[in-house]
Amino acid sequence: MQLLCTSCRQPVQSADVNIDLGIAKCFLCHNVFSFLDKLSSALAPREIVKLPKRFQIDHWGSELVITQRWFNHTVWALLAFCILWDGFLVTWYSAGIGMLLRGSKGDPMTWGMLVFPVLHVLVGVGLTYGVLCMFFNSTVIRVASGELTISHGPLPCPDNSRHFTADIKQLFCQEKKWQGEDSVRRTYNLIAIMRDGSQVQLTGSENYNDVAFIEQQVESHLKIPDERVPGEAQCQEAVAPAWTW
Repeated sequence: MQLLCTSCRQPVQSADVNIDLGIAKCFLCHNVFSFLDKLSSALAPREIVKLPKRFQIDHWGSELVITQRWFNHTVWALLAFCILWDGFLVTWYSAGIGMLLRGSKGDPMTWGMLVFPVLHVLVGVGLTYGVLCMFFNSTVIRVASGELTISHGPLPCPDNSRHFTADIKQLFCQEKKWQGEDSVRRTYNLIAIMRDGSQVQLTGSENYNDVAFIEQQVESHLKIPDERVPGEAQCQEAVAPAWTW
């Protein structure tokens, strides 16, 4: 177990750690900090995450199936925007096609009217498909017959994957931050550490509890001991922990 400086994130030497006082000093940036809260957090057992909304879990003998619906209420705002966007394009192209039918085939402005919004059409198609996926799709995580499979459907989507459970050493939740103009957006990914040392992203969510629940259920089913991992998210408001293992 190694202590990292809370300021520069560099390892702190054992000679610079005072166990009795619970403080440490970084020999690089000379930052003095307390580590007792980090120690108690690192050693405390993790709470069991309750079944999140939009989740369903099934155990069929040696088979574990976790189903997560994509639907949430933010889709209604996207649906309204999608209707406005697609409605404008339909009106625009109806006018352009009407001009062609009235004999304006040789008019450059007519063809320009039809060609100009092509990129907008592509955006509209992608937006419409995404909204439909949020209404109808689910992510299914299945652990059975020595394999962990992740699939999205019924509408086709990328990022389906299949992994041998014997190759999985550990699972952990990784936090990603996206700095916006007025706020910070956080997303959480479920990462599998493979026995060859590589890391594979399995699934993700904007909700920490969604990913933590999947992690706990899969680890419990595969009898993988829960261990701390450097850079692991521990709660939605937490920053990267100062302890590495």
